[in-house]
Amino acid sequence: MRKLIESVHVSLGGEIGSPQEWALPYLNEEHHAYATKLLFGADALLLGRRTYEGLAAAYTTMASDGTGIPSEFIDRMNSITKFVASTTLRETTWNATVIEGDVAAYVDVLKKEPGGNIVKYGNGPLDTTLMRHGLIDEFHFLVAPVGVGKGQHLFESFDSAPQLKLLDVTRFSNGVVILAYAPK
Repeated sequence: MRKLIESVHVSLGGEIGSPQEWALPYLNEEHHAYATKLLFGADALLLGRRTYEGLAAAYTTMASDGTGIPSEFIDRMNSITKFVASTTLRETTWNATVIEGDVAAYVDVLKKEPGGNIVKYGNGPLDTTLMRHGLIDEFHFLVAPVGVGKGQHLFESFDSAPQLKLLDVTRFSNGVVILAYAPK
């Protein structure tokens, strides 16, 4: 069975909202190597509408020149199959399919199909749906050494935070730590 892996940038205070405003200075070669390995271990992405629209706008026009992002990562982002959870999006480009109806049931079926892992980027209402239905197999928290002080927290819509089991710790030279967890 395929694993659903959520990869999310987190500040020291646990904030996950608007990482484009605070996480970008920490995206170095070590991060690109991690992200490339994760992406090439998957054969599908799961995205919410806002994340889909933001990534599509960025990657369809991106060249590796000057961004620091490896060209193989950009190519893979553009070619990989994408599934988008949205109640408003009707048409897609960028190799994507809109999930209509019961998102949890759709993702459950996707996970049972043969293939590589499914990577989930972004944060929003989709996270709550996936977590409440026990569909996330691993969380990869990319903890940046920065205090944001305000913003959305991953588990804020829950009465009690899910219990997690530590799988792995990866340290980068710039102070970023990747904490890989699985639900208990």
